[in-house]
Amino acid sequence: MKKIMVFMLVILVGLSACKKSQTTTTTTTTTAASLPLKATAYIDSNYPDASIDYVVALTGSNAKYIVTLNTAEELAFTEAGDFLGDGKNFHDGHHGGDTICGDTNHRGGGHHGGGHHGGGHEGGPGHGIPVDSLPAAITAYITANFTGYKINHAELDTLCPNGAVIEVMIGMMGAEPKKAVFDAGNNYLLWAKRIRYADVPQAVKDHITANYGTYQVCNRGELLTMADGSLQYTVYLMLGQTHKFVRLKAGGNLVCEK
Repeated sequence: MKKIMVFMLVILVGLSACKKSQTTTTTTTTTAASLPLKATAYIDSNYPDASIDYVVALTGSNAKYIVTLNTAEELAFTEAGDFLGDGKNFHDGHHGGDTICGDTNHRGGGHHGGGHHGGGHEGGPGHGIPVDSLPAAITAYITANFTGYKINHAELDTLCPNGAVIEVMIGMMGAEPKKAVFDAGNNYLLWAKRIRYADVPQAVKDHITANYGTYQVCNRGELLTMADGSLQYTVYLMLGQTHKFVRLKAGGNLVCEK
């Protein structure tokens, strides 16, 4: 009987310890202005095509902040502003998943005032379109040509030199989102994905160096695969609070800038 009592006591102590070690994640909506400068600088340099929709502060989690971008992506940061990875991995207080970008050089960028990124889309923050309100031609094209991808977000925007466009963010588990772009007539133009500036062709880098030497280059730009299969590149530049969008062909020829 004495042995049984000791055994039961050990079990009760163990259960009590487990209970104490469990934490509940709580969330509080906050503003972009509350983010550490290190976090906003990271977003400026690595997500220059996006704007901040809203920010949530966490307790009981390895992440202190979850930032949701207008692209429907979620980014997790520590209290000091260090990037942790996909924010979806931290809603329940655990750490997991791979980081979106291994680059830890947090360059450039200003503070994100008013809840939106200062550079963001070429034409400023876009206007959201409910996914179920997208034209049938667009949803049919995505279904037929981007197998396995789900539509996460869509908005009206402007794109140099195309003018008014519809941008549709699509995602698939385990892959970075892609952006499918259609013109005002719902005709497919291109799809884009983020790319490290270090990986763009040398001809593109040479053009940037020769023509924008005073600007700071964002860590990541975009690789554009056009409807005809040719490649173009978008490079985002910063000079103080000034943001510039430069689009070039793979051979370094300028398409447009804004």
